[in-house]
Amino acid sequence: MYPENRKGSVEVTKEKEKKAGGLSARELLEAVYNLLKKDGREIKLPSKAMAEIANDSDGHRTRIGYTGYESAAILKVAVGTKCGQYPADPYNCDIVAMRANLDGKTDKEAEPEIHQALERNTCFHHSLAYAMADGTLALNQNGCFCDKVIELLRPKIGEFIARDLEVDPNCFTMDLRPVVKSAVQYKPEFIDFLRDTFLAV
Repeated sequence: MYPENRKGSVEVTKEKEKKAGGLSARELLEAVYNLLKKDGREIKLPSKAMAEIANDSDGHRTRIGYTGYESAAILKVAVGTKCGQYPADPYNCDIVAMRANLDGKTDKEAEPEIHQALERNTCFHHSLAYAMADGTLALNQNGCFCDKVIELLRPKIGEFIARDLEVDPNCFTMDLRPVVKSAVQYKPEFIDFLRDTFLAV
């Protein structure tokens, strides 16, 4: 349960994060994507590609959370943001690498293939990394890139954390996650390091 008005709490948290000077996980992944797309061309999709990331459906109702992609870079990467219903609440965004043959295709010809490739990213299987709502970065243990990304990030990631996660151990959300007092934030230097890591992968 939330101990106070959610909207007010979120606004206070965002104000604290601005003062701290670090980057949120979403700002980090979007900045990495913006660097990556400079090396190629970006294709805006005619409709949002949706990949399922969480499902809390049962026989009486359907509740599904998604990550949604609105564009992709021809380097075959895209950044997605959580959408859909409450099962997606623990997540924030991801950066995904696609498998698609786009050689010689115009943007219009490439759109359906990119859309389809992004929608196959169920449970972040093709994500290079995804961000949780608390600011932590995560990988799908069974994902395509998990082992290589971990190998490259593990020795260095601690150097790029500007602020650690702080939770209130006495308050929980409706799905029993601790209420976040301050989300993880990252140093701006992490953008270039993460870009180089993803290019290496």
